[in-house]
Amino acid sequence: MKGQLPFISVALGLVIGCASPMTALRDDNRRLTQSVSELRTERRTQERKIRDLQRQMDLARANGVSATIEGMPQLPVEVAGPDKSTAAVPAPGASRVVGITEDGEEIVYEGDAATGKVATMEDDPPTPPRIARGNPPPAGDRIEVRRTPPIAARSARTATRERELPTERTGDAANDYRLAVELVKGGDHDKAVAALRAFIQKHPRHDFADNAQYWLGEAFYAAKQYPQALVEFRAVIETYPRGNKVPDALLKVGYCYSALGQADKARAVLEQVVNLYPKTEPAALAGKRLENP
Repeated sequence: MKGQLPFISVALGLVIGCASPMTALRDDNRRLTQSVSELRTERRTQERKIRDLQRQMDLARANGVSATIEGMPQLPVEVAGPDKSTAAVPAPGASRVVGITEDGEEIVYEGDAATGKVATMEDDPPTPPRIARGNPPPAGDRIEVRRTPPIAARSARTATRERELPTERTGDAANDYRLAVELVKGGDHDKAVAALRAFIQKHPRHDFADNAQYWLGEAFYAAKQYPQALVEFRAVIETYPRGNKVPDALLKVGYCYSALGQADKARAVLEQVVNLYPKTEPAALAGKRLENP
């Protein structure tokens, strides 16, 4: 028995010595398992947040996002009377197709409108200051504008319109619209204004009503009646916030402010065009004007 005691002592020491590393190993394994579990929980939480954010973004794009356009006064613009001496037909020159109307006709900017510049004549008064980078206009000068649906959605809607023409678009209404636009392109200011106003009054809910309002602004812009052009372009944004001419109208609002010498407001509006409607022709023209004030 005495001979077995040293052996038992040695065996017990070995068992105790091995137990300590095994216990540590089990503790490490438990901590590792807990860490993995926490990481999985965190990942699931992040994925859920991403899905919720994506749903919110999709809903915002579907319903339209309200945006505040700084630099545009809330009060009505005081309109100066038409100056017959400055009304002129746009000079012939470069032209650019900027789109296709719903009835398949090309929309063309001619002369200075094709380059996004304000038209001038040799006998005109000095050109007002161009856009200069500086402090933005006061926060009180702003107007509410609804952002239009994504370009793809508008394109799909336009394609649907072309396939299923509403009853009101057929016959005299569409023809009256085309004739009025031709008068603007031909430089017949008085007749164009009368024809476009008559169309809008007679067909306020027509698919071309927002386009007619836009071309009314173009008629005054071509005649260099910039205060009235500003009123008409703003009417496109305020009356037809989901129309397809809102980006073009907002661009021309910036041009009108520039022509009127209100450089800070012009810059603020052009920046909004770039931010609200990226990767569009109006945004590209606005960006060029901002780069070369």
